[in-house]
Amino acid sequence: MPINEKLSWLLYGGPVGEPALGPVTYLHRESASENPAAPLGHHLQDSTHTSFGVVTTGLVIDRFKIEGSAFNGHEPNEERWSIQPAPLTSWSVRGSVAPARNWTAEYSYGRLMHPEALDPTNERRQSASVEYNRPLAKGNWATTVVWGRKHKELQDTRQNSYLAESTLNFLRRNYAYTRLELVDKDELFPQAPLQTSFRIAAYTFGGVRDFMHNEHWQVGLGADVTFYSKPAALDPVYGNNPVSFHIFVRIRPGMMEHGMH
Repeated sequence: MPINEKLSWLLYGGPVGEPALGPVTYLHRESASENPAAPLGHHLQDSTHTSFGVVTTGLVIDRFKIEGSAFNGHEPNEERWSIQPAPLTSWSVRGSVAPARNWTAEYSYGRLMHPEALDPTNERRQSASVEYNRPLAKGNWATTVVWGRKHKELQDTRQNSYLAESTLNFLRRNYAYTRLELVDKDELFPQAPLQTSFRIAAYTFGGVRDFMHNEHWQVGLGADVTFYSKPAALDPVYGNNPVSFHIFVRIRPGMMEHGMH
């Protein structure tokens, strides 16, 4: 609702939504549009995008936006087709700015009540991110840099994550992308002492070529490879030099490039 020329008030909510916490989730970021994998730091950065119950209000002041949310911080179970309501006991605040046409940045802070099903602790999360998006004559270039932190209150431990990703679309049909990550992990390692945190790195490089590209469909063949580094203590579980790769077909609706006049 506009209040005056440079000031607006916003209010939104719903049974399923995204609170004012973290950057734009990777599923909707242009810089991650071709990468079929979730970031390793997803649960330190933008995992609240599937919250079952959100109410957010805020102000838009010229190029600045200030938001606050009350939401259900519980991670949903694997039956994502059902709505799983719970009290809105978690909260977050976020400030963002768009200093120029192609740039946006945000900082957010939130407290999540019992977010993980297998961990009884509450969490405090912080994030900061910068996004750059530049349309090109025959494509687009999008880049995102993200920092995310998770503070587990019961254990009083802190984990950090760092991400840089970029996707370049050139000559309409071609895409090249990369994602570089550093993430602290303290779960799912059975041979490690309880609450030991490990710094994991992942370096992904890939590309997609559209073999159908029109106003109705974009169908492309893609592939990528990811190289990992980790502490030597994890070698018995993951090997000395783990590498993973994808080969995939990507299908999505086409873009109405010529538009309507």
